[in-house]
Amino acid sequence: MVLLDIDHFKAVNDRYGHQTGDEVLIWTARLLSTGLRGSDVLGRWGGEEFMLLLPYTAPEDAWAVAERLRARLDATPHPEVGAVTVSLGVAGRQAGDDLGRLTVRADTALYAAKHQGRNRTVLVTHAPPDEGGAARGPQGTGSGPGAA
Repeated sequence: MVLLDIDHFKAVNDRYGHQTGDEVLIWTARLLSTGLRGSDVLGRWGGEEFMLLLPYTAPEDAWAVAERLRARLDATPHPEVGAVTVSLGVAGRQAGDDLGRLTVRADTALYAAKHQGRNRTVLVTHAPPDEGGAARGPQGTGSGPGAA
């Protein structure tokens, strides 16, 4: 599971208005959906957040997909707003998971991406930190499976 949040989206709404903000959401969804597999599911999770489900995908491979999406958005300026960046949190399904636990882990990773400077992808490897897990995060723009 990947949770994605558009960085500084409130500033877009404040500066350009809600209509442009809505256009940025649609534009982002279109860019995100480009190149996904038929089995992948992308949806708006709420506000400026999106959820991407990548069935039958190892967590490290899901991180790679998420990082490609982040880089694509980073390299493609919006026609009116300019740079639009995103923060992404990635979590893999574990035995006994329900949607709630998986979402909490992905949200933990998303929070880590934002806390570490935004415009990055963070993979959480286990349960949330308060349950003994750890978020593996970036040293640079993107963070990956090998990051400490």
